Amino acid sequence: MTELHLQPPPGGAKRDAGLLAPEYRGAVLAISAGIGMHAFNDLSISASIPVAFDALGNLGMLPLAYALFFIGIVAGGVVSAHLRGRFGARATGLAAACVFLLGTVLTAVAPAPLVFAVGRLCQGLSDGVIAALCYSLIPEIFAAGLVARVFSIEAVVWATAAALGPVAGGYATETLGWRAAMLVGVPLALVFLVAGAMILPDRGRDRVSSSRRAVALGPVAICLGGVALLALPTALPGHPAAVLGLPLGLALIALALRIDGRKAERFFPREAFRRGVIGRGTWVMFLMPVAQAVSTVFLAMSVRAVWGLSPIWTGWIVVTMAMFWSLSAFWVARLSRSRRQALLAWAPAFQVTGALMIATGLSSGVLILLIAGHALSGCGFGFSWGPANERVMEATPEGEKSRTASFMPTVQTTGFAVGAGLFGWLAGGVGLVPAVEGTGSMAPVWVVWGGAAAVAVVALAVARGLRED
Repeated sequence: MTELHLQPPPGGAKRDAGLLAPEYRGAVLAISAGIGMHAFNDLSISASIPVAFDALGNLGMLPLAYALFFIGIVAGGVVSAHLRGRFGARATGLAAACVFLLGTVLTAVAPAPLVFAVGRLCQGLSDGVIAALCYSLIPEIFAAGLVARVFSIEAVVWATAAALGPVAGGYATETLGWRAAMLVGVPLALVFLVAGAMILPDRGRDRVSSSRRAVALGPVAICLGGVALLALPTALPGHPAAVLGLPLGLALIALALRIDGRKAERFFPREAFRRGVIGRGTWVMFLMPVAQAVSTVFLAMSVRAVWGLSPIWTGWIVVTMAMFWSLSAFWVARLSRSRRQALLAWAPAFQVTGALMIATGLSSGVLILLIAGHALSGCGFGFSWGPANERVMEATPEGEKSRTASFMPTVQTTGFAVGAGLFGWLAGGVGLVPAVEGTGSMAPVWVVWGGAAAVAVVALAVARGLRED
């Protein structure tokens, strides 16, 4: 394997070699290891995190760990390009991998829930930086005809993580305990460290590092401050006023977008969250994750409490949504453009139905209803994510396309952060944990997942506005 110089071959065009050609195979390994490190870690420990918080004596702080994780992803994604521009791809990637290892150690040795949550924050920061870095490298390294094949490989990486992650994490939890399960992602992190050190370009050879223009970071700092406020409701669950962190945080993010939109050299897309196709598209990609955050945070805990399933089976149920997201996305990609856009207009309806089926399954004790509802939610994302991005990119001016494309994953993750904060606070207020543990009525289940369905209904109304005349 050789270091990438990110220099185009003679003639100004990239060679159309296969992915196993010497100039590409090292890059495939580095990018796959970076993306796979976080995919495998997140999917393998999803069923073990509730076990950890139960053992640490505070299940009520479970939403905080997720909120900080998603906030970390947003922060990492926002600053990734700036870090690469200043330090180069290699230093940025290796430093982010070290932050991931630090977070992993903190979760494994955590003596208290807050330490565990800080560890998840570190993992989120690393996830945001490395994911943005890896995806930005793909169009720079590979010939245009190979880009789709690279993304297909990364889809296989996610599918493999979904199949093997619950087994690895569940088996480690059952045989060695939850602390051992937190370490299952370390081998892939070490692979990325080695591959990144050998392959990623350093600052002197990174064209982005040497050519990136300075961007005012004032709006970015305001945006990150707003994102940090989103964790306030879950950090202070006993304080009713803490819920004000959500509107205040969103207000700061809106202020950052407004200030940034007035600058000649912008950091964020100009039309994000406004009226029109781009604005509606970003709203759909924000609201659906807000609703889905309920299941992301509470489904594993609820399944374990209601049915007493092992971490392995719990993990497989949790990844049902991700698997159906991938399968439905592959199917949608084969449809005609008109059919894809028609599905987009109704995609949030699958999430509405899925949330209500999950609530019905939990309250009635019928596991198959819960699994089917979780799968329907995954289909809703599979039917919407690709077509919504397609619709947004078609409406984006040529000079804005790169900025808009890199902004969409951040929008999605911000939705998850808002949802974790909002529904974590709501779940604490209505007593969701005692309800699923059998010490009270199941009404809180309907309040929390019903709230998710209500948010998805709003997303449905916005998605209907994306229909073409």
